Amino acid sequence: MGQSARLQRAERGSRARVRSGARETRLVLAAVLLVLAALTARMLLSAREELALARGASDLTGRVVHLRRAMAHYLPGNPYVRRAHNELLQLARRTEVAGQRAPALEAYRELRSAILALRGITSPYAETLPEVNRAIVRLQDSGASVALRQADLARLQHPPRPEPLWTAVGLLGFVLWVAGGALLALQGLRPDLTLVPRRFWPLLALVLVGLVLFGVGMGRA
Repeated sequence: MGQSARLQRAERGSRARVRSGARETRLVLAAVLLVLAALTARMLLSAREELALARGASDLTGRVVHLRRAMAHYLPGNPYVRRAHNELLQLARRTEVAGQRAPALEAYRELRSAILALRGITSPYAETLPEVNRAIVRLQDSGASVALRQADLARLQHPPRPEPLWTAVGLLGFVLWVAGGALLALQGLRPDLTLVPRRFWPLLALVLVGLVLFGVGMGRA
């Protein structure tokens, strides 16, 4: 009878540990989703704010600067980045048609830089680059020979590609950073916010490694 009771208690303990592990997993996933939701909201709101500042700018340079900043908050499906891209392209076209060569060249160059800065695993708005490259050559090489214009166009059409290895390193670092932070909050701290040393320090190291990999990867990609 005693042996049977011990087995039952062991079985109940095992089931309790399984339930506890499943609960912790759900909490970690929920924390990761919350972090991703917060980052998504920040990208959307920041892009919207920069777009509003661009539309309210009183000078062309200010509009160009804020439109480029809006594009820097790229996220797949972000409508404000798409609008910023379209408005910057239209602004460059209108300025060129108006005969304002230097401002138009500045706008095209900023648009090109913004598009190239977004390249990684994908290349958003890459379809705009051929037109932008031709416009830059047309505006900056108006008095140059045909050979020079062709050479400049070829150079613009083949910019350095981002390094896939370092892009992957940056993405890995981001995952470690976010997941490590969620685990640190859930498993490295007790409810009273005191440390769980055996978990806190390894998880903190994971977060720091993630930050370093993210910074290095994005910097060298």
